[in-house]
Amino acid sequence: TSIFVTHDQEEALEVADRVVVINQGRIEQSGSPQQVWDQPASPFVYGFLGDVNLFHGRAHEGLVHLEGMQLDSPEHQAAQNAKAFAYVRPHDLDVERYSPGAGLDAEGRPRGIVAQLSRAIVVGPIARLELIPTDDHKPADNASPESLIEAQIPAQQFKEMGFKEGETLVVTPRRARVFLDHAAGI
Repeated sequence: TSIFVTHDQEEALEVADRVVVINQGRIEQSGSPQQVWDQPASPFVYGFLGDVNLFHGRAHEGLVHLEGMQLDSPEHQAAQNAKAFAYVRPHDLDVERYSPGAGLDAEGRPRGIVAQLSRAIVVGPIARLELIPTDDHKPADNASPESLIEAQIPAQQFKEMGFKEGETLVVTPRRARVFLDHAAGI
């Protein structure tokens, strides 16, 4: 048995049988590398392990209303207009070209965010997209680095879709993890 202390997350996840994530001297989570990656126990763990998009909103009776979209969140059925944070990894976002009515669910509710493709970086098999959420389909004037959305799609899909910088797209989370404010520690 050996204990290996590192700040290199990738190395820790590759060599460890068990990972312990510590924040300011307190254990945030321990488990197998796959458990910690797939089921982060706190906002700190989610943000610590890899790139993540953070969306702010409100949870109410099993729905989370975020910046321009709404997600089902059955685990928060009891929430009553509680401050909520949704974490979405870049590879868990679907990206499609915007058209009126795009990004609506079966009940006509928004399920995606309209955003302008600011930058596309295609290296190897992955296309990394940097998107700026839009207001009435124009980039927000006060867009900050925190509001930037990062999506990753296969390079082949990027090529087939023919996305161009400056184009308006819709990004939709396939998977999101929602934390209520009382669980924060952010």
